[in-house]
Amino acid sequence: MSNSLLPPSASSFMRCAEAVGTRITDIPVDLNTLWSPDTCPVHLLPYLAWAFSVDRWDRNWPEETKRQVIRDAWLIHRHKGTISALRRAIEPLGYLIRVSEWWEFGGEPGTFTVEVGTLDSGVTEEMYLEMERLIADARPVSRHMTGLNIIQEIPGDIFAAAATHDGEVITIYPDD
Repeated sequence: MSNSLLPPSASSFMRCAEAVGTRITDIPVDLNTLWSPDTCPVHLLPYLAWAFSVDRWDRNWPEETKRQVIRDAWLIHRHKGTISALRRAIEPLGYLIRVSEWWEFGGEPGTFTVEVGTLDSGVTEEMYLEMERLIADARPVSRHMTGLNIIQEIPGDIFAAAATHDGEVITIYPDD
């Protein structure tokens, strides 16, 4: 008696696919390891990011950044359309973010501005465009961004000096 569920008229390809499918259960795979951002093997992280619907992925990121982005994906999707989602979309990239809504700065209703602090590194044009895309994806649909300001604080001492010179020129002529 055959254990096949295929009809007698099944093609050879279908029979081969069935044979492979029955042997796949013999491969020891711990699904809890694969589906956890903390324990997933590094070479499988891009696939896990795809499964978690990560909005932005860069293969050049350090391993910990990749794992953090995957961890935050669920919360980002859950809170999309909120200020929290904007923060969670930008801050894992290593930037600080401050969002000001229209009633805070007297702008047009339904608008907001974003200030991004860059800490020690600057922002490339590609990263700037990527930030615009991420913000557009995470923002409330009823809100429109009117400004994206990049702010970089450069620590250091500033020396300022001033001098003044005051006087008069007096010419004395002989008395004629």
